Amino acid sequence: MEFSKAYINKLLNLYEEGETSLEQEKELKLYFSSDDYDKDFEAYAFLFKYFEKESKTMSPQLKTKDKKSSNHFWINIAASICIVLGGLWYYEYYVNKQEMKEARQAFKTTQNALNFLSINMNEGLEKLEYVEVFSTQKNKIIK
Repeated sequence: MEFSKAYINKLLNLYEEGETSLEQEKELKLYFSSDDYDKDFEAYAFLFKYFEKESKTMSPQLKTKDKKSSNHFWINIAASICIVLGGLWYYEYYVNKQEMKEARQAFKTTQNALNFLSINMNEGLEKLEYVEVFSTQKNKIIK
């Protein structure tokens, strides 16, 4: 198949712009795969020959380890258990802290009430001393 230089130049311009169809790219590939191309397009010939060569090479298969996925599974389970246990520990700590706070508040309230009662009892005892003195004096007089 004979291609004119103008037609190849037009296809190359379209190729550079990324606007060629697959059929047009096949025509360019066919043109540059033969050694009968125009020497003005030498750089393109090297490019298309490189693409052809690389399309035939095979990349080596990568080895994958299936054990990693099972280890990953157990690590996730262990991490989940640690998170749950940590959450339970924090909950217990928080509840104990709240109970201690309530116990301290109850202790302070009870202490204030007992202090108030003690003050009132002491005042009452002072008044009882007067009654006792009065009672002893009365008994002396009556005898």
